[in-house]
Amino acid sequence: MRYLEGQTPAETGNPVRYTDDFVALTVWLTLLIGFVFVAGGIWGRQRWLLIWGVFTLIACAIYFAWPLIDGWT
Repeated sequence: MRYLEGQTPAETGNPVRYTDDFVALTVWLTLLIGFVFVAGGIWGRQRWLLIWGVFTLIACAIYFAWPLIDGWT
């Protein structure tokens, strides 16, 4: 959608969609890809793929654990 010059999206009355569900879906898919990377790295004996998979799993774990960790403080 195009806006007039100087017009903000809020002035058009279009609601902005809630995007946290899309972020969570992306992280879940990334978690799945991380498991595939780890399995492929072990099965194919490719250390770089195993390392990328492990780091991917760690990043996803931090994302999902962050609300719990943040609640402790």
